Amino acid sequence: MLERQLQQALDRRMQKGTLRDLTIFPTGPSSSPSGESTNSSSSSSSTTASASATATLAQPLVDFSSNDYLSLSTCAQVRSDFLDLFRSSSLAKMGSTGSRLLDGNSSEHEQLEVDLARHFASPSSLLFNSGYDANVSLFSTLPQPDDFILYDHLVHASVHDGVRKSRTRRDRRIAFRHNSPDDLERILAGLAASGQLDAPASSTHEGVFAAPPNVFLAIESVYSMDGDTAPLARLLDVLDRHVPDRARRCVVVDEAHSTAVYGRAGRGYCHALALDGAVDVRLMTFGKGMGSSGAVVLCRPVVRHFLINYARPLIFSTSLSHPSLVSIRACLLSLQDGRSEQRARRLFCRTRRLVRGLRQVAAAAAAGATTTGTATRQVTLPEHLRSPSSGLLIDDDIDDNDDVAAISLSSPSPIIPLLTSEARPLAAFLRQRGLLGRPICYPTVPKGEDRVRICLHADNTVEDVDRLVGCIAEWLDATDVGGSAAAAATMAPQPLPTTTTTGMVAAKL
Repeated sequence: MLERQLQQALDRRMQKGTLRDLTIFPTGPSSSPSGESTNSSSSSSSTTASASATATLAQPLVDFSSNDYLSLSTCAQVRSDFLDLFRSSSLAKMGSTGSRLLDGNSSEHEQLEVDLARHFASPSSLLFNSGYDANVSLFSTLPQPDDFILYDHLVHASVHDGVRKSRTRRDRRIAFRHNSPDDLERILAGLAASGQLDAPASSTHEGVFAAPPNVFLAIESVYSMDGDTAPLARLLDVLDRHVPDRARRCVVVDEAHSTAVYGRAGRGYCHALALDGAVDVRLMTFGKGMGSSGAVVLCRPVVRHFLINYARPLIFSTSLSHPSLVSIRACLLSLQDGRSEQRARRLFCRTRRLVRGLRQVAAAAAAGATTTGTATRQVTLPEHLRSPSSGLLIDDDIDDNDDVAAISLSSPSPIIPLLTSEARPLAAFLRQRGLLGRPICYPTVPKGEDRVRICLHADNTVEDVDRLVGCIAEWLDATDVGGSAAAAATMAPQPLPTTTTTGMVAAKL
């Protein structure tokens, strides 16, 4: 009976076109623009280990999908560092063999936390198996029953899940409009006017002394679906006006998509803005820009100790294994020695070039549709990428010595969504052309906001980017007889020279 019910639910999703499935699309390395070799063995062997029910594709595709923004997961130097560190380690165990509170703690765990705290300029840090576990731990544990949790409604699902598990009353878990300081202002002003911000707590947890409620602010640095960045300074200004007592507030910034990519030495978005001191908790993950897996919460020592005592995902999970710790450390080395900054500069050269090319394709397609009235397909960029008034740079030189923090803040992020009602057909077309971009559809995103999410990487070449732009124009051209592909070809970005070890990273984009 149960399996029949489960199958009926799956069949309903199939009929609606919302059924999820596991797929494998092997990706091959681009010809490395930095001269560094990349490790391609993983892509060729990955299909052999897949289950029979998992879809596979034989030919490697150019990766415009993974979160490996700096291409560290395929970097030969990182791999070499990993093997050297692993061989020289004094630990005899492969697995951690238990949770951190039992036998799964080690000097390697604790020393890595010390080194991560030092690198990311934090008083202390605590490792987690994943960013999901970390967010669920933070929001299910820290807020007290009468506290307020104010969160951007587009924050990660893990934040939503943590908030739902929290002890905080439901009427005090309040979402504000995405990236809207004005809506946050409206909510806080209403709470202040009603006296709720200053009312003593009516209930406590485990004898915690009664006090006016704390205010939690939960945001991301770079948002995973639209690729836009949080207006952190403006949000903090709003919080300053309504909750001036820093002891009564807790600002939590999820830096999953900015770790290793933004700021000097990859210290993240908050550090690039010089606002890390105004943020109480930062979540850095290792599975995206750092090319490994796991996460770390950067916080004050009392928060760390509280999580160790109350965070169930930490208490009841086997801790990160020894190879995982070594992998994180190998990737951290690339941040510490400056190699990652060169990769970040190259990455942002590519994001600027792609956005410029996509704007040209959109303009050409619109012109063709106006002339012929026959275009039926559409691909648009989100507003922050579509408008020249956004302040993002797409046409400047980037030199080897340019400040990487300033570059990261002035460039489009590596996440560039192609908004279209035909996300699956567009993604399939790109695969036919040897390019991997994943369709992101309802229920992952709201209805009517389907997209192909493009993620750029440091090892994507100029030729890769131009090829992607051309393929999108070609797809639009299938029903736009006005010729957006031909028009786009005449307006294509000027070719960039490949990176050299001593010269410019890029000329005009």
